[in-house]
Amino acid sequence: MNKKMPRTPFSTGLSKSARETEIRIRNIFSGPKKRPPFLLMVLIAALILLCGNLVAFRPLPAEPVLVMETQYYDDHGNYLEIPALALPAGEENEAVEAINEALNGLRKEYAPLDSWTGGSAWDNKCLFYPSTTDRYLNLLFFQDYFKTDLNTGHVFSLVYDKKEGSVVSSEDALARAGLNEKALLDQVTEQLEPEMNPEGQDYRIALHNLTLEGFRIKADGQPVFYLTGRVDDVDDAVMDAVSGADQLYIWEDRAVTVYDQYGLSVPLVPADETDRLDPPLWNQWYFAGGSPEGGFTQRTEPLDTPQLSDPEVCLYRDGYPTPIGLGSWVDAMFPDFEPEVSIFMEGDPIYQPGDYWDNWSVDGGGDAGGVSALRYYNAAEGSYSCKRLETSRTDMVTPQGIRVGATREEVLAAYPGLLSDEKDWNWAYPDDYLWYCDNETGFGPHLYFFFANDVVYMIQMVDFFD
Repeated sequence: MNKKMPRTPFSTGLSKSARETEIRIRNIFSGPKKRPPFLLMVLIAALILLCGNLVAFRPLPAEPVLVMETQYYDDHGNYLEIPALALPAGEENEAVEAINEALNGLRKEYAPLDSWTGGSAWDNKCLFYPSTTDRYLNLLFFQDYFKTDLNTGHVFSLVYDKKEGSVVSSEDALARAGLNEKALLDQVTEQLEPEMNPEGQDYRIALHNLTLEGFRIKADGQPVFYLTGRVDDVDDAVMDAVSGADQLYIWEDRAVTVYDQYGLSVPLVPADETDRLDPPLWNQWYFAGGSPEGGFTQRTEPLDTPQLSDPEVCLYRDGYPTPIGLGSWVDAMFPDFEPEVSIFMEGDPIYQPGDYWDNWSVDGGGDAGGVSALRYYNAAEGSYSCKRLETSRTDMVTPQGIRVGATREEVLAAYPGLLSDEKDWNWAYPDDYLWYCDNETGFGPHLYFFFANDVVYMIQMVDFFD
């Protein structure tokens, strides 16, 4: 019988040496000393990558679609463009809901447009500049209202992240530029103020109330910021070298430019970065020299709107939309006043039986810190018309933005080439004054600005009739 063990690829022979045999046995009982299984490691790594891809390639949130819900243009210069976002049926997204809620709030600002009268019914703009990139949907609006001072237009913005399905905050946008809000404001100020104060200028101008108003994110992921600020003397109490005015600024790639908010000569967003919609938006037809699809809506003034003899000769009161001018009277401008009224039944001229003249005054009259007016009452119509009004209140202002406290330079700048300093009519106030009348005969509506130390202390409207 052959007692030799067969040799196989899976076995090794035992040495006849006791020492070698002991070493082998110890190695067997001490466990295997092999390298990690390479194929198993590759498999585990593949599984990890697969799991990561499952997360990375999760379905993106449903992308909202722009719907132009409000698009209105009329012959009074009111242009409104306010969209809404729509999701596919059955889809929901809290960020989209929040954006639509903000858009509805914007829409409500213009809801009373049909009932607005006088100057406030003109030149209200909410102009839409949509721009879409692979990742972001930018909703940017330029807003401008009828105004009676050198106030700026404003920017309202909403940015939607299509990848994350979220609203982008201003903090997120600033972080993309490597800034915080203070650093942005400081950088804008550091660039602009030296430009406002060239060498040799004997007064200092500063940028006041600089405010970040909105932003958009470009295709390269970098933000563009929109800011407002007022350019004026460093200290108005000491120096009044310039007529302060608010401006709209654009920050892009660490450079700052001033937007032409008054002439609107260039788009707020470059045309090649702005979405083209159908029907076209204002920025599509205006800069092409066109008009809105379907033309402008024709508006008529309400019957109770005062018809001004001269739109330059009137006064607005802060917070009240309808002006008071010669030939009209607006009680609604003075709901908080308790006037003193003196009637002159024998005044001259009297045009119809029952008519009369009266003096209307508040707080001592226009030359004593209040308001006073000479009015004519038409008995047949039951209405008053204003023939003269003077005020030294600071809350009343002309259409060109001049109010009590304005300087001579500001008045002249507001009415270039229109004012005269020749004394006319030997008027009751032989002071230093400038006046305006758009009638070569000298009859009709006049506007007077009375000065003390080159500062307006009273404004007067007078209707000289022959």
